[in-house]
Amino acid sequence: MGAKVTIDVSNTQGRKRIFSYEEHDTFMVGRMSDCHLCIEDDNYLSRHHFIMEVNPPNVRLQDLGSLNGTYVNNKKVGGRDVNETPEQALARYKFPWVDLKNGDVITTGDTRFNIMIQSPDLVTSPVRCQKCGRDVSTEIGAARGGTYICEICQKTANASPFDLLQQFLEENRHIRQSDGSFTINLIKRGFTLEKPVEFSDFDIVRVLGAGVFGASYLINHRSTGKQAVLKLMLPKTAASVERQERFLAETMEARNIKHHNMVDFIESGYRNGIFYFVMEYCNVGNLETLRRGGKVQANFLILSMLQTLEALTFAHNEGHIHRDLKPQNILLSTSGKNLVTKVSDFGLSKSFIMNGLSGMTVTGSSMGSYPYIPREQVIDFKYARPETDIWALGATMYNLLTGEFPRNFSHGKDPLDVILNGDIIPIRQRDASIPAEIAEIIDHAVKNDPADRYQHAGEMLSALKRVWKKSS
Repeated sequence: MGAKVTIDVSNTQGRKRIFSYEEHDTFMVGRMSDCHLCIEDDNYLSRHHFIMEVNPPNVRLQDLGSLNGTYVNNKKVGGRDVNETPEQALARYKFPWVDLKNGDVITTGDTRFNIMIQSPDLVTSPVRCQKCGRDVSTEIGAARGGTYICEICQKTANASPFDLLQQFLEENRHIRQSDGSFTINLIKRGFTLEKPVEFSDFDIVRVLGAGVFGASYLINHRSTGKQAVLKLMLPKTAASVERQERFLAETMEARNIKHHNMVDFIESGYRNGIFYFVMEYCNVGNLETLRRGGKVQANFLILSMLQTLEALTFAHNEGHIHRDLKPQNILLSTSGKNLVTKVSDFGLSKSFIMNGLSGMTVTGSSMGSYPYIPREQVIDFKYARPETDIWALGATMYNLLTGEFPRNFSHGKDPLDVILNGDIIPIRQRDASIPAEIAEIIDHAVKNDPADRYQHAGEMLSALKRVWKKSS
């Protein structure tokens, strides 16, 4: 049996409800109808009072700038002064998360929330870090089986893509040379390996980039010389055999989605506590690096988005959602004299998040992904429908044309509060020079209510084709 978190809710009027979670999810409380627990008649509560993130057996809470605060074991968390806005209160408190444990009691007004955490049968042998061999049973809870890389080693790997690569390649993890080095010596200059390192049928050449979940490397196929990309993803939680198999099985489904505007999957697996994927290499880069901090010309963007929407239309027709669209995941490659746009990481982020491997991040995303997240994805963690991708792609177009985001993510503001309560700014208020017909498509794509957007990538594709036909 896996870990389980139960939230037992009761109040002084005798009302009682129970919420149980065995997978990564969120739980929001407030007076608004979009909360998981809506208590309209409790004036103590704010519209969005607090949110919990559950990734069994872990659970944590954040007060959302409520007027009266949230009490954890009779200790006040959050809250604001009478003359403060929720945004001001969150900025003052720096929007902290509070880790909860079994038996904790949360109170808001006359409502009480009892936290019960149920773990699997205890593992008698220690759980050891895959890299350093340290006993991490107390760090993750001895009840949690599976492979795990300790927080210290994770920080080291995240800080350096070469440390992550070394960790991935090392076969005899606990054996060091007499000089203290690992048995694999990576000789590097900048982000390039002076001596390529072998992996499977490939030679690893250099680092392409690093992110919150891992890093990517340029590799050459040894016999054909064809270039590809090795992507490493480091789980933030213990990866049980069940989680490993489920994640890899789901990514295998993504490998079967073939379209000329999607990056091809070639190979995947799990090694030394790290998931790896070999993918098609796109030699021009992504839309984020291409603009170099500036803006993208409208005509170029339309051509690129037409190809992106062709890929999304195909995927949506097959029942697949990307869930992590942003400029970094839209790649460019040359094909003869033509420039081809390809959507990358299809299904990877979604599956990584849903299987609880991303750790405790409300959206399973880095801070850099927040501006591309639609409101419903925070309210309903598992929400994954075509209109989710539509919003993210609209936000991508918005940002590439203006250098701004549909919502104002100013310094000091809690990004969750901005997503939940921030206004969406019409794009021509950012830049009046943007053609009205393009602006109309983007503004329609980033509507707050999913029902008000394009319901399928095919609808947005048709609208953009009409604009392109008129302008060409």
